[in-house]
Amino acid sequence: MFIAIADTITLEDPGNFREFHVAMDGDVTAAVTAFDGRAAASERDNHLWIDIAFVRELAGDAADAEWEAQFDGMLAYANSKGWIDEPANRVEAHIQPPG
Repeated sequence: MFIAIADTITLEDPGNFREFHVAMDGDVTAAVTAFDGRAAASERDNHLWIDIAFVRELAGDAADAEWEAQFDGMLAYANSKGWIDEPANRVEAHIQPPG
């Protein structure tokens, strides 16, 4: 799955739990602005901390019980890699251009 930022913010390919990124043209500052408080700059270049509840919100109808279980598994893997900020309830994602 990935978050696409164009005119709006959408969650694309929500059933793909093997990758997670933000697809947009622009830099971290532009991405933080687009997320309107639901993301923060990471200390790593070209990465963001994204609010986990917001990802669930973006999933909409795709977020059934099976999706939630797989998403929780993805988050557990991300946590094992240091890509979860537990106090802020955020997951880290890299930014890459769309396409």
